Amino acid sequence: MKKILSLALASALVIGLLASCGGGNDKPTGGSQPSGSASSGAQSTPKVDPQDLVMGTGSTGGTYFALGGAMANAINNKLADMQITVTAQSTGASVENMNLINAGEMDLGIAMNNVAADAHEGTGAFKDSGAVTNVKAIGVVYNEVYQIVANAATTKAKSVEELKGLKIAVGPAGSGTVGLTQLIFEAAGLDIDKDIQRQSDSFGDAATKMQDGHIDAACNTLAVPASSIVEMTTSMDLTYIDISDEILAKLPSYFTRKVIEAGTYPKQTEDCNTVTCKAVLYCAADLDDETVYQITKAFYESGDEIAAAHATGKEVQLEGCLDGVTTPIHPGAARYFKEMGMEVPDNG
Repeated sequence: MKKILSLALASALVIGLLASCGGGNDKPTGGSQPSGSASSGAQSTPKVDPQDLVMGTGSTGGTYFALGGAMANAINNKLADMQITVTAQSTGASVENMNLINAGEMDLGIAMNNVAADAHEGTGAFKDSGAVTNVKAIGVVYNEVYQIVANAATTKAKSVEELKGLKIAVGPAGSGTVGLTQLIFEAAGLDIDKDIQRQSDSFGDAATKMQDGHIDAACNTLAVPASSIVEMTTSMDLTYIDISDEILAKLPSYFTRKVIEAGTYPKQTEDCNTVTCKAVLYCAADLDDETVYQITKAFYESGDEIAAAHATGKEVQLEGCLDGVTTPIHPGAARYFKEMGMEVPDNG
C-alpha cells in the first residue's frame, strides 16, 4: 500500500513539474504574446522600428532632384503610421549616390542602370575604387533620356562629331551623365578631356550658362521634356544633337533608341534621335527586409500622388519595373513583387 501511495505521489509531482515548465497544452492566462508571435485567429503586423532614412537624388535643375522630393513625400505619407520618414537630399547623382549608399552615408538613392552595373562590377567610374558591395536594387523609377542641346547662335552642329572644339557642359560632377557623355563622345571618335572644352555644371547652372552665352552646348540625362531645357528655349534658339546608329551600336546593350519628336520642346522643328536607359531606385543591401518591403510597397502604390507633384511620376508603375535592372534586387523588394504575382530574377 505504501508503495502504491509513493508511486501516486511521484506521478503527481512529475505532472506538476511538467505543467509549471510549460509542458502542458494550456495557453497563458495573462501577459503579452512573445514578440513576433501571432495571437489565435489573427496575424500580428510585422514590427518596423521608427527610422529616418536619407535618399540621394541629383543636382538642382535635374529630374532626380525634383522627382526625388515628390517620391519621398509620397512614401512618407504612406508610412506615417510606422514612423518611417525619407528625406530627399541633393547630390551629384548616380555615381555619387552609389558611393554614398555603399559607404553607409545614405540609405536610398536614384541612379542610372548603366552606372549601377559599373558599380556592381567595379568598372567605369568605379574601376579605381572597386566594386560596391552594399547596394541592391528596388526597381525602375522612369526612363532616362540623354539629350545634347546646342546654342544655335554659336554653332550649327547637329551631330556629336561636329561638337569638337566647343565649350560643353558634360554633366554634373558625380553624375551618370558624365560617364555616358564620355562613352558617346568616344564612340564618335572624340576625347572629352582633349577635343572639347569640358565644363562641369549642374543642369540648372548649365541652362543659365547657355542663356548667358558662356557655353556652346549642354549634355543632359533627364526625363522628357526636361524643365532645364524648356527654360533655355524661353530666351534662345537651340539645336538638338542626334546620336547616330553608329554611335548607338558601340554602346552597352542597356542603351536603346529614343526619338524625341518634333514639337516636344518649343520651336523644336525636327525629330531628334537619341538614346535612353533606366533610372532605378537603390538601397543599402544591409537595410532590413521588412523596411525595404514597406518602402517598395509604398513607392509603387503612390504613382498617382507622385505624378500629381511631378509629371515623370506617371512612369512609376509595377508594369516593367524590373526591366533593365542590372544589379541584384533586395530581398525585401523581391518579396513585394512576388506577392504581386511578378517573376523576380534570381540574381543574388
